[in-house]
Amino acid sequence: MIIEAYKQLLGLIIDNIYHIPKIEWWLLKNETLYVQIKRINDSKHLYEIDDSIVRLPNNIGNPTSDEKFIDVYESLDVLTKLHRNEKYFKQEMAIYDRIKNEPQKVKQWLKKNEKLGTEDYVTFLIDYLDYDPNDNEYHLNVFFLKDDKLEVYVDREDFKHTIEFIETFNDHYW
Repeated sequence: MIIEAYKQLLGLIIDNIYHIPKIEWWLLKNETLYVQIKRINDSKHLYEIDDSIVRLPNNIGNPTSDEKFIDVYESLDVLTKLHRNEKYFKQEMAIYDRIKNEPQKVKQWLKKNEKLGTEDYVTFLIDYLDYDPNDNEYHLNVFFLKDDKLEVYVDREDFKHTIEFIETFNDHYW
């Protein structure tokens, strides 16, 4: 089942690039499989320590195919959740374009978006657009901790407003 899910994921690629709607479809299609594998995986490596049951990570050997699948699924899920603010960022950039020459209004705009810029998206550019030693990044690169052989590049256009917002926010805030 995991092999089939990977084949589906690899089948979504167009010109070596993935698009968010296709990734969302893949996540939805494989949600039941993910839940089943996650439940089984979470029940492993349980130990009793000081009258409490704790789950310790399995750091012995290479990750299993289950662990790789969980990592891929969760990493792509995080990215699609970050994408959900794309429309909001488009609206905020339209507001910014109207007020960019009014310092007091820009300060209010920064304050309004402070949580997004300083918490929720503070590492976005580093996480997804800091992968080339020559600074030739264009598309977003999804890093998989447990599956370093899988390369997923997501179309930059899918995050056009997110990137523009973060760069603008960072220029003014920091």
